[in-house]
Amino acid sequence: MFLRDPDTENSPDHATLVAIRRANLDAFWARATSTVNGTKNHLRLFYQTGCHVYGLPSTLPEMGPFALRDDFGMRVAIITLHQSLRPGVYTSNLQFTSARKYRSAFTNVWGASKHSMNQAVMARDTVKTFVTSCPTSGLWYERTTMGMHARMGDDRRPDIAISTGVMLKMMEVLEEAYFFATEIEERRYIARAGLFFLAAFLASLRGEEVPRLVRSHFIELNEVSMNELGEEHAVLPLYGRFKGENGVARCHLMRVSLETKSGFDIGKWIGRVSRFERNSNNKFLFSNAAGRKESMKDYSEIFTRTLEEVRMRAPHLIPASINIEEGYGISRSFRRGSTSAAQNATEQECSAADVDRNNGWRKTDRAAYKVASENMQTLYTDTSLTKRASLRFSSVKWVDRRKRAVRALRKTCKQLYRYSPNETSQAKIFRMSMNCRVVFKAAGNSLTETSWRSQRSRG
Repeated sequence: MFLRDPDTENSPDHATLVAIRRANLDAFWARATSTVNGTKNHLRLFYQTGCHVYGLPSTLPEMGPFALRDDFGMRVAIITLHQSLRPGVYTSNLQFTSARKYRSAFTNVWGASKHSMNQAVMARDTVKTFVTSCPTSGLWYERTTMGMHARMGDDRRPDIAISTGVMLKMMEVLEEAYFFATEIEERRYIARAGLFFLAAFLASLRGEEVPRLVRSHFIELNEVSMNELGEEHAVLPLYGRFKGENGVARCHLMRVSLETKSGFDIGKWIGRVSRFERNSNNKFLFSNAAGRKESMKDYSEIFTRTLEEVRMRAPHLIPASINIEEGYGISRSFRRGSTSAAQNATEQECSAADVDRNNGWRKTDRAAYKVASENMQTLYTDTSLTKRASLRFSSVKWVDRRKRAVRALRKTCKQLYRYSPNETSQAKIFRMSMNCRVVFKAAGNSLTETSWRSQRSRG
């Protein structure tokens, strides 16, 4: 690399020799020990057979000397090794997935340099293959990367999934915060946080995807969908550049149930946010005072604060051993929890195809379930034909079978109470239902005559 012999008295030269030795060792052990020993034994037999049986003067290719320049990517390898010693988030050094990004950075610079101008291109239709002389694309560097990965291993710590119980408590905390908030901006922020959390959980969205809700379409489409007789539901229209779509901004439309079997009511939060944002001129629903689209980081603080409040109220839901700030993440916790809840449902309520359809929402479905290139209005009309399939994912949100039975009993009693002819009959039905108070208590449900009367008056 320096076009000279190393100087053992020179500190940089000594560090370079050590790093080169480490990179070569990684290249040696890119394969398993048994594979290396097998290759060595076969080469020995190959050489002995060629020399002693057939008298061949040369059976193996020449191994050198190499040119006095770096054709293997050694510079990138030793710099990557040095950077891997930096402290990581969870461990004392960087993870392999973080350290390997230096190779990507070097390759991008190589592609923008003069060295890429003489690259050969093999193309057929829309498929292209480039013949490059970039050092990091060579066999040696590939082996070094594999050996480095095998030596460093992986320490993956995905965001902890938010369970249905935790999510219910989170919405309870936000409901109280919204009720007791005195400032308009504070209520507006809490309302958007509640919508953010429910949208991410019910539609199984990643945290960075929720702020891409389009304000005008969100309000207009929900005014229609939330008033469809017998098929009331919520619509989440998103627009932006999503991973895996070649950097092209596209429209996507998600449909979720207004009220799920677990008791989530996203319609209430949609109404609150719509009242705050109806007269706004912002393009995106989640925008700051300057009109710029917010990011999920703007809601990370209230996310962590809400989870801490949930643990204080229900310690059995979030163990004390879990570090909330490190364990939970607004980016993936909602999506992982939503998918787990849907998978716990029965096959009749939510099949594997429903989970795949919802979680693969960026891809255009073969049956035109979602056509990413259309505008919002056309997309809304096309996907309305498959709304029932769309709503199965968000409507289940698994709950205990005992709770399902209790809720069915409550629903029957409420209907009898609502349509009974006189107060005497209502009182009898109420006393009959209270005979099941042990079941209600076991299921974690509270029932009072006052709440029944209030629901009857609303009906």
